[in-house]
Amino acid sequence: MKNILKISILTFAAFATTGCIKETVPNSVVTSDQVSQSPTALEAMVNAIPVNEAYPYSVFGSSSNYGFDFGLPGIICALDACVGEEICTGGDEQSGYDWFTYWKNGTLLGPTQTVTRYAWYCYYNFIKSCNDVIGMLPDPETLGDSEKAFLAYSKANRASLYLDMARQFEALENKYTDVSAVAGLTVPIITENTTEQEARNNPRATRDEMFKFIFDDLDSAEALLTDNSVQGNKTVPSLAVVYGLKARAYLWLGGFDSSNYAKAAEFARKAIDESGAKPMTETQWLDPKTGFNTVNNSWLWYLPQSSENVTNLVNFVAWRSPEATWGYGSLVQQGVSSKFWARMSDTDWRKRAFIGPDPDAWYEENSDISLWPACLAVDKTYTFNPYASVKFRPAAGEVSTFKTGNATSIPMMRVEEMYLIEAEATAYTNPSAAAKLLKDFMATRDPEFALAGETTKSVVDAVIWNKRIEFWGEGIVFYDFKRLNYGIETGYSGTNAPTDTRIVTDGRAPWWNFCIPEVETQQNEALKGKNNPNPVGIVKPWTE
Repeated sequence: MKNILKISILTFAAFATTGCIKETVPNSVVTSDQVSQSPTALEAMVNAIPVNEAYPYSVFGSSSNYGFDFGLPGIICALDACVGEEICTGGDEQSGYDWFTYWKNGTLLGPTQTVTRYAWYCYYNFIKSCNDVIGMLPDPETLGDSEKAFLAYSKANRASLYLDMARQFEALENKYTDVSAVAGLTVPIITENTTEQEARNNPRATRDEMFKFIFDDLDSAEALLTDNSVQGNKTVPSLAVVYGLKARAYLWLGGFDSSNYAKAAEFARKAIDESGAKPMTETQWLDPKTGFNTVNNSWLWYLPQSSENVTNLVNFVAWRSPEATWGYGSLVQQGVSSKFWARMSDTDWRKRAFIGPDPDAWYEENSDISLWPACLAVDKTYTFNPYASVKFRPAAGEVSTFKTGNATSIPMMRVEEMYLIEAEATAYTNPSAAAKLLKDFMATRDPEFALAGETTKSVVDAVIWNKRIEFWGEGIVFYDFKRLNYGIETGYSGTNAPTDTRIVTDGRAPWWNFCIPEVETQQNEALKGKNNPNPVGIVKPWTE
């Protein structure tokens, strides 16, 4: 952690803001005390956190040119790749451009490999940014509403980052590796008070220790935001987001102690009620100019991007959108498996965002939501692949200029997730009530939706399937797959997955238990002998 702990407290704020932090105390050296006394400087640091979380080359730098290195949105792409939800519809011909292949088949995800360092350093860099702000505001009782809000935003964001890491790195049982030596362990906790010496002997927190820490941060954020007159924008966590993070955390813990499901449902409902948000409409979902690139009433939290902090290739839309003619997305054309597409109901309007087996027929039926004519104006030979997705649109429908088209908002939490968490969590104790919750939600998506039954299993299966459709491309369902011990199924007769990513697992894949980079186990004494098993080479691609 030495490289993390010694980063200047102003590094991220200075790096991400388009202007300078306003200097209110003339001095050649800016100290933490001076920053804490300047609301303008503190606000700049807080506002820099979400900007940096989506910044290109945030871990390895532009000289390394890793195509996945664009902060949390890059991790979102990796998480969907992990569970086989995202397919390179370009097939073998274009799979050489797919930087997320590593997460699809478990290659290069061992402790010694560079790719493994991505999530680890990405998260701890952003945790450091939160710690910097928290460390400057040690006594909430002495703070005004603005400073209380800054502290709450940073604590909630830190809790979210640790929640992600806890779920990614905790080694859960699987049929491929022995995790008994590290069962129940998450990651080391670094706070605003952790010294370098402490970091060099900092053990992996147990699940109980980690979630106590997460809930302490969230409880603190909740108290600081309750009745606070300061209203931040949706790039920082609101009180509704705090409730949503608690819902996510309790849902995960429900897999180990079913009593937590009631809490998951409770806080999901609190997030819904506090936010006043409504599910996205068909028009919002499928709008060719603003679809999943512009914040709307359904979104509770998002990461912002401007034309000043995007590149042509290392960017979320450049990957997710096949209509972004400048990016990897136009080559790889991320989409879904043919089985996924066939399973979607024809009366579910969300299916329109996924091109079917015949792109020409799809266009004839969906020309009102397609940017294909604009793509053809750029390249007369431009085509879309079967099963590619057009869910994520370039900003303003701009398909040719990356500075404009890549400058989008990226959803981090939508109210739809809360409706589905509430339904699943309720299903474990009252499946008939859960069935009603799910049916009410699905009335906004599919007028002919029907459940196979009102048992716990049937409702949970239906919830997870609809989360897969609703949140395709948003990095949400990785945690459901891992929690519920689902498997990967991209290898089957007639699959559209590239040859090296045709995977079939019996339950959890071994690479869902993220490995700690070897450089960390060498520097931190308490991590020696406590890494997750190396998953590389254990599961081979499926063949006919």
